[in-house]
Amino acid sequence: MRRVLITGITGFLGSHIGEILNQNNIEIIGLKRSTSDLSRCISFADEIKWIDLDHAGEWKQQVILQSPTEIIHCAWIGVEANDRNQWSLQAKNIELLVDLLEITQSLNLKKFIFLGSQAEYGNISRKVSEDDVVHPMSAYASIKLSCLQILKTYSELNHINWLWLRVFSVFGEKESDNWLIPSVINKMKTGTEMDFTGGEQQYAYLYAGDFAKILLSIVEREIKSGIYNVSGNHTLTLRSLLSQIRDKVNPSFQLNFGAIPYRQNQSMHIQGDITKLTDEIGVIDFTDFNVALSKTLNYYLSK
Repeated sequence: MRRVLITGITGFLGSHIGEILNQNNIEIIGLKRSTSDLSRCISFADEIKWIDLDHAGEWKQQVILQSPTEIIHCAWIGVEANDRNQWSLQAKNIELLVDLLEITQSLNLKKFIFLGSQAEYGNISRKVSEDDVVHPMSAYASIKLSCLQILKTYSELNHINWLWLRVFSVFGEKESDNWLIPSVINKMKTGTEMDFTGGEQQYAYLYAGDFAKILLSIVEREIKSGIYNVSGNHTLTLRSLLSQIRDKVNPSFQLNFGAIPYRQNQSMHIQGDITKLTDEIGVIDFTDFNVALSKTLNYYLSK
């Protein structure tokens, strides 16, 4: 019986993973805090075995008793832009990783999956592969890479199949209100204009539903340990994305491109080469971007 422990399951990416695993009859153990908002998991929350991370002396033993066969580690403290250079805050993420790895000594674990970030590559302006040199430019990216080294070393010493997923730009339902698409929609519903950079940045946006399908394949298949980019395959400029949203939400809304300067070291082409991933899980059937965007906009407009 496959039984998956998901940390960060109440967040944007974790909830999409939990939903698709539940739909495919995979047992889920959800690690959460007592203050966690379960609203993203409302459709399947009753089918999750919840473990409260705030029960300091008990949660590790509860995980061991549940005997997960895979761990998907999505939880991360400090994902907001304002927190990404808070070194002491970012460093707290190492402790939870070490706790989880130590638990594996008491488990028959088949796979440890960790969500990394494209930020590990630093300033990029082209499609990057896993062999490209990393160049972290924030505490967030640096601590991610520290966690990668810890996971790799521990797993190799203890013969654990480890997968580090460098996640690129994901969009879709259930994002936090202050992230790009929901915040722009809210502004378009209540205001008349909004300032932006020139909008020439190109992103390979990945729909959250497709991201979840990729994770399902990774859980179900035998995959070699290593680092894997997880990225969309279709790039478009930020200007194009925002214009499409404007045309669907409020055609009279004014987009002031160029009103804000690009930040220092702005990445202008953010895309991951996913050849290594598709060699392991096969060709990915991506949702048509226009369909995915329509689903996303309908979700936020109906809230």
